[in-house]
Amino acid sequence: MKGVSILFLIFSNLCGAQISLRGVDSFDPLIASYKTEFASMTGYRIQICFDTDKSVADEAKRKFLTSFPKTDVYMTFENPNFNLMVGDFRTYIAAEKVRAKIQGEYTISVVQKTNIKLPRVD
Repeated sequence: MKGVSILFLIFSNLCGAQISLRGVDSFDPLIASYKTEFASMTGYRIQICFDTDKSVADEAKRKFLTSFPKTDVYMTFENPNFNLMVGDFRTYIAAEKVRAKIQGEYTISVVQKTNIKLPRVD
C-alpha cells in the first residue's frame, strides 16, 4: 500500500494536482501551540520617545514612519508617560545600526532588550 501512495503522489504532482487534508482535527492544537510558541522571541527594539504628552509621542511616531514605513512601531502608556519603541530586531547589532541612523533626530534613541514579534520578511 505504501508503494501505491508514493505512485499516487508522484502522479498527482506531474498532473499539477493539489492535495489537501480536510477534517484532520488532530492537527489544530499542534498548529495553535506552534503559533503561540514561535509568535515572539527575545530581541531588541529602539526607544525613541518617552513623554507625558501624547501629542509629542504621536509626532515622533509620524516622523519615524515617514522615514521607515515598513518598520513596526509600538506605543505603550505607563502612567504618566507614553513610551514609543520601534522595530523588531533579532540582534543588538541590527538594532544599533538603525539607532545610529536616527541618532539626534529624536529626544532619545536607546536600544532595549525585550520580547519582539517575528521579524517581517518583506
